Amino acid sequence: MNPDTTVAEPLEATPGLTDDDARIAASIRSHRLRRNLTLAQLGELSGISVAHLSRLENGSRTPTVRLMLQLARALGVSLGALVGESSEPSTVYVSRAAERYTLAAGDTSVQSLSDPALRRLQAVELCLAPGRIGEPASHSGEEWVYVLSGAIEVDLNGSTSALDAGDAVHFRADIRHALCNPHAEAATVLVVNALEAPALNLGH
Repeated sequence: MNPDTTVAEPLEATPGLTDDDARIAASIRSHRLRRNLTLAQLGELSGISVAHLSRLENGSRTPTVRLMLQLARALGVSLGALVGESSEPSTVYVSRAAERYTLAAGDTSVQSLSDPALRRLQAVELCLAPGRIGEPASHSGEEWVYVLSGAIEVDLNGSTSALDAGDAVHFRADIRHALCNPHAEAATVLVVNALEAPALNLGH
């Protein structure tokens, strides 16, 4: 999504605030304040309306996976760091399958495979539910998608490519793109992209 375009996100109301919801809400606010950003400034960077950012920070809305990725890019942190994962200082980070945090929202769930302390390269595993229609997004850097199981369709600015298990696609991430699963079975994909924080533009 273009960070200069602020849109309202049609999210479902969260019936009750879970421990995970509270942790993620607090983490979003903490990272925003650490960068000395107002809600309006973060809205400009992320393309998320101020009203929705406020609801995400107070836990009255559960963020979608796409919104979490947008917020991570805007705040200049990894997805793992934003969901509250931490790692001990080390030259090697090992992502253990049994220890990963899964963020589930609607028709998608995601696990970060990257060191929460690093942000230049972001690897995530996405599970796309049957019938999932991806929302178009765009951001800086490059993106690489590899289908681990099932089958998906990748829409690149209106041009659709069908991918089966074992297939991969690599593209400039500033091209509007969406991952869809029009099939009757779930699909799992590995997504690797650059996680650059966009420059703050206040019109000066």
